[in-house]
Amino acid sequence: MRKFENHVQKIKYDCLKYVSHYAFKGTLKTSYKEIPYNVSPGSDPQYRCCVFHERAITSERVKMTMGGSPDIPHMIEVLDSACDQCPVNRYVVTETCRGCIAHRCIGQCPVDAITIKNGRATIDYETCIECGKCQLSCPYNAIADVMRPCKRECPTGAIEIDSRKKAVINYDLCISCGSCVYQCPFGAIQEKSEITAVIDVLRLKEKPIYAMLAPAFAAQFEYVDLGKVITGIKRLGFKDVIEVALGADLVILHEGTELIQNKANGKVLTSSCCPGFVNYIHLKYPSLKGHISHTVSPMIATSRLIKAIDSDALVVFIGPCIAKKTEKLKSDDTDFVLTFEELAAIMDSQELDLEALDPSPLNNASQFGRSFASSGGVGNAIKMHLESRGIVELNIESYEGISECDKALKLLKFNRFKGDFIEGMACKGGCIKGPVTMHHGPKDLKSIEKYSKMALEETPSDSTRLFKELNISMEHAD
Repeated sequence: MRKFENHVQKIKYDCLKYVSHYAFKGTLKTSYKEIPYNVSPGSDPQYRCCVFHERAITSERVKMTMGGSPDIPHMIEVLDSACDQCPVNRYVVTETCRGCIAHRCIGQCPVDAITIKNGRATIDYETCIECGKCQLSCPYNAIADVMRPCKRECPTGAIEIDSRKKAVINYDLCISCGSCVYQCPFGAIQEKSEITAVIDVLRLKEKPIYAMLAPAFAAQFEYVDLGKVITGIKRLGFKDVIEVALGADLVILHEGTELIQNKANGKVLTSSCCPGFVNYIHLKYPSLKGHISHTVSPMIATSRLIKAIDSDALVVFIGPCIAKKTEKLKSDDTDFVLTFEELAAIMDSQELDLEALDPSPLNNASQFGRSFASSGGVGNAIKMHLESRGIVELNIESYEGISECDKALKLLKFNRFKGDFIEGMACKGGCIKGPVTMHHGPKDLKSIEKYSKMALEETPSDSTRLFKELNISMEHAD
């Protein structure tokens, strides 16, 4: 049974589902204008001031679902008509203000933006510089910080406010982590989709198309046998479904060797599987780019594996990550990237009853590759692999969330990091907490652990033994 974490997710899902429905019918170009009326039927609004506003926003969502603005070569955009409900000013005096005689807020304000009117503190927003000193000084906690969630959660300061008081993205600072997409309570920021391009390939059947499932999927379809999800994906027209965890097994073998070589040369290695983390290094710590592992991500490794077996193949990565869309643009290995939200909408648009399907096997990866989905999974998998080879003197440290990753990178920049390997994950909790997962529940980690233990292959070497003769390059192309 489909469950939604919040209403924003439901609205987004409805749009994706209707787009998928018309795309499979081959009538999207003529029917897309009907979708705002499908999502908001009748004359009564569901979430906004009026049904006309809702339909205007849905029209923008449809545009993003169909590829977004062609003149904006980035994966995330602000939906202009949807960004209109957040507080304009960051600091607000609440009813808790007692009009005390200490007036510490006045004394601490460096620009004299606070006065007392009618027994309460008042902020002159024309003068206020949003330093926050008034809030820190108030003994009653009467001044609230109501910074917009998108701006507050952006780890690089890429969200700015324009003259219309609307959010805009400074793409020079954006790492496509997707925090703003997930955190906006009005769904006013959305990622571009390739859902229509994938459906066209499935519908026309001109080339074989393969689905690559990121291991985090085990935490997204906990209400049904995972094997039935695989069958459902195949029913859509995919020739086969391959675990990205298999690519992770290849990464473990290659990155483990790279780590040993780096340690011998006295050089710290950082992981390369999380594109948000890699993008952050390039943006904030360009001098550390030489520390990034040359090993490709599990997505790229799996793509190369499939195309080495089937040269005509088109491959679709399905996962919890928006930054993967930017990683795809940097190579020719992966053809499309979809999210778990998009996969759910596609299957439901075809009225697939997963529970009624027979399960398909999914047993081509080890428990180590499957554990990549959670924070610490990469580092632990590499450590266990190397220990099995008798190499135990390694200090591997894992960091989740950009703020924690930043601390490690600062130490590395100033030669104060004491470890050998930095596993960096842009999302707190790892991939299972990605911005476009369908839920972020406390059971997610247990689902991944259960999925990992179901693996038939015990080690990365076991799961990849059939593919060694293919001689697949595991390094980034120049």
